[in-house]
Amino acid sequence: MRLRHIISLAAIALFVALLGGCATSTSHPHKTASPPGSGASVSIIVTRGFSEPAILEETVAIDEATTALDALQMIASVETEHGGGFVSSIEGISPKYEGNEEATKAWFFYINGIASSTGAADYILQDGDCEQWDYHDWGFRQFITAIIGGFPEPFVHGSGGEVYPTVVTYQNGWQESAQEIADSLGGRGVQDVTCRGFDELSAAARESSNLVLVGTSDFEPVRELNESWDRLGFYVHFQDEALVVFDSVGEPAGEYGEDSGLIQATQSIWNPAGIGAGENVVWVVSGLGESGVNAAVDTLVSHPDAFSYACAVVVTQGEILRVPR
Repeated sequence: MRLRHIISLAAIALFVALLGGCATSTSHPHKTASPPGSGASVSIIVTRGFSEPAILEETVAIDEATTALDALQMIASVETEHGGGFVSSIEGISPKYEGNEEATKAWFFYINGIASSTGAADYILQDGDCEQWDYHDWGFRQFITAIIGGFPEPFVHGSGGEVYPTVVTYQNGWQESAQEIADSLGGRGVQDVTCRGFDELSAAARESSNLVLVGTSDFEPVRELNESWDRLGFYVHFQDEALVVFDSVGEPAGEYGEDSGLIQATQSIWNPAGIGAGENVVWVVSGLGESGVNAAVDTLVSHPDAFSYACAVVVTQGEILRVPR
């Protein structure tokens, strides 16, 4: 009941923030950033359905007051509606230009793979941030709190300039794989990463860390997330002896067996501020059986470029399938 309560309180506020930020005009030409003295920069990515290739992808220089909306306007033509309350069109992509103003589609943004609790016009970017805007249907999933496509973010730059420590925590028997992930993260610039069994984690560590869960579908924290998969905005979950996947509008898109693995993310359910806080994350690296977990671990460690921009992935029979399908 506590998890359900936290999610319900966060959902509306988060959904509004995800839709974009305030702006004072309705149309913006392409701009060139003025190089700040600090040399700070961010990457801006624009995608559709979390798919490749990106519509736009550029690195821009920023100053200390650059917002997420400012940076987007540096590389794209942007329109806002409702008094500048949210971004309605990027590069001419919006329901109204597709001939269906009633469509349940919109632009959502993520900073280092985390859905912000602050609107884009108010979110102040930090050096090294990765800002991704994605256009997708929200009828089935009104909010997706975290995505995996910015790896190794958010473990390097965090959110709002605050980087939580990362703990790769494992089910009994998966310590070696967990250590492999921890070593990979360290090699990719993650400064504070440790590897511990889940039973060794204090309540404080669960609340105030980024967690990477390594183990099968019956691993306690994986099972807890899976039980709340619908409320957490997942497109894939474990059901009986299958990994069940849904498409962007909630239609079944496939079932995968014991040899299939899963990588997906959410904001931390253990953070007392709730999953809409825009702070720390939980990544699930799992599968129904040993081969599935191994496939997920190998993908995360050795093939992260294969899931750039993605919401989540299922790994099956040597293929990396983006979710939603």
